[in-house]
Amino acid sequence: MGTSGRRLPLLLAAALLPLSGCVALEDYDRKVSEATALRRDLEAVQARLGSQTRTVETLRKQLEERRLENEELAQSLTMARRHSQQTETRVADLRAQTFSQKQEAEKMQERAAELEKGRQESLAKTRQLEASLNEVRGKLLRFEDKLRLQDQLEKDLAAQFAGEARAGTMKVQRDGDRVVLVISSTVLFASGSVAIKSQGNNLLAKVARVLRRYTNREVQVHGHTDNVRISERLAERWETNWELSAGRATRVLRYLVEVGNLDPRRASAAGLGEFRPIADNATPEGREKNRRIEIVIFPPESA
Repeated sequence: MGTSGRRLPLLLAAALLPLSGCVALEDYDRKVSEATALRRDLEAVQARLGSQTRTVETLRKQLEERRLENEELAQSLTMARRHSQQTETRVADLRAQTFSQKQEAEKMQERAAELEKGRQESLAKTRQLEASLNEVRGKLLRFEDKLRLQDQLEKDLAAQFAGEARAGTMKVQRDGDRVVLVISSTVLFASGSVAIKSQGNNLLAKVARVLRRYTNREVQVHGHTDNVRISERLAERWETNWELSAGRATRVLRYLVEVGNLDPRRASAAGLGEFRPIADNATPEGREKNRRIEIVIFPPESA
């Protein structure tokens, strides 16, 4: 108990001492009891006050700690908000970048699809061109084979008819891929006639023997004349040189087929008249060259 606590009963006793004569003992005891009770209440109040003071100090410390924590939290929150804003900005940038990349990827996919389509079309065209090239190569090889066979035919005919070539009654020549036997009409026919002379028969028989060795070739007989008009003596039979040239070509064809045993399915005749001259019709020599029979031998179809 403190000094103030010890002084309180003494003061109370001193105050009550003069009254002891007139105050009953029980009053004294009651007052002492009240004083004691008051002292205990005061001590309890003081104890609670001290406790509350300590509690207040503790609360003040805790409040300060909370304040500091709140400041730290506020700073952290501010930083977090800034970070969140930066993050949101970054996320927005990333979203924009992702969207842009997605659009770019879609464009690239479309471009890739177009390129693939173009590649497939180019591949198909390449295959088509290769097929066409192979076809052309095949045709070229077949054409070369035909030319080679025609070269052999030309050499064979030139050797077979070398004597006639020297005599000037026949010659062997080329017209592209065709071999042509050119026979003077003077050897075969009399003027204005389609009847074959005996000399012509012998020559055509030899031609047929040679041509029979080439059974896979088409043969066409062409009749040619000069440009001199048909005389009045022959006009009733031949209106123009066309008819005369056609008659002579047909007569030679019939001989080659009927006497020479050529295949009629591979033989034909054509009258070309005066319209394909090989010399100048202004001279007798030129007109004689233009009056001719040409036996055209085509390359083999199967080559």
